[in-house]
Amino acid sequence: MGMAILHQIDGQLVQGSFGTVFARKAALMDKFYECLFLEIPDARALFTKDFSHQKDMFAQVLASAMKSLGDGSDLAPLVDRVLLQHRHLGLTAGHMYMAQRALLMAFRKVLRDELTAAELSAWNAALRRLCQSLAAGIESPAT
Repeated sequence: MGMAILHQIDGQLVQGSFGTVFARKAALMDKFYECLFLEIPDARALFTKDFSHQKDMFAQVLASAMKSLGDGSDLAPLVDRVLLQHRHLGLTAGHMYMAQRALLMAFRKVLRDELTAAELSAWNAALRRLCQSLAAGIESPAT
């Protein structure tokens, strides 16, 4: 099976389970940040403002990204916007991969009993593509 077909199947699985995932977004965001702070302890100091607002914004970015991946649209505008908003933090590609690990761990812990193995695999693939796109955007910033 070609990669395009696999991406299409993943997109369908992500879209089909989107409601299940976002019904648990509060627990998912809590677990993500818990895992992120274990991966990058210094990151906790970056969150001095309204942390609940940060979680909501992250959930919105995640929803936009999954919609883009699900309908085959280009992630580049979203990636550019996220990187521009976070440029002042001095993020590296390594940070994106640590965030990816934290996000995948949060999904496993929060949703393992609510998603099928195929749905969880599809979300993992989609989240990896998002984080890899962010990492690539950091490594080769737009001019």
